[in-house]
Amino acid sequence: MIICAHSKPLKISTRVLIAIKDNGLDMRNDVAIEFEIDSAPMLATLLLKVEEETFLRNTPAQINNPNCWIAMIPFPKLDDRGIRVDSKSDITAAITTFDINVAKIKLNATCVKCTSPRME
Repeated sequence: MIICAHSKPLKISTRVLIAIKDNGLDMRNDVAIEFEIDSAPMLATLLLKVEEETFLRNTPAQINNPNCWIAMIPFPKLDDRGIRVDSKSDITAAITTFDINVAKIKLNATCVKCTSPRME
C-alpha cells in the first residue's frame, strides 16, 4: 500500500547567526543554509497485531483506509502511571525494517551579511 508519494523535492532551510567578539576579533556572520533532497524512496515493514473481531467487522471499502487499520490495533497493557508494561511477547505494533535510499542531496550556504574574510 502506498501511503504518500510526491514528485516535488523536499527542501529544508534555516538561517544561522555566528557572532564572536573577543580579543580584537569581531566577527558576525548571518548565513542561510538550504538542504534539498530530490528523491528519497522509503520502504517500511510493519508488524501489526489486530483484534480478530474488529477485523471481521470491517467492510471491503475500509481495507484501503489506514485509519481503519490503526483502529484495529489493541492498546498495549499499561501500568497505573500510563507506562507500557515491559513484555516483548505483547507487542501490538512495530516497525521491523525501515529503508531509505537518498539519490541526491544538495547543500547551499549563502552569506546574508558576513564580516569574516572570504565569506561574502
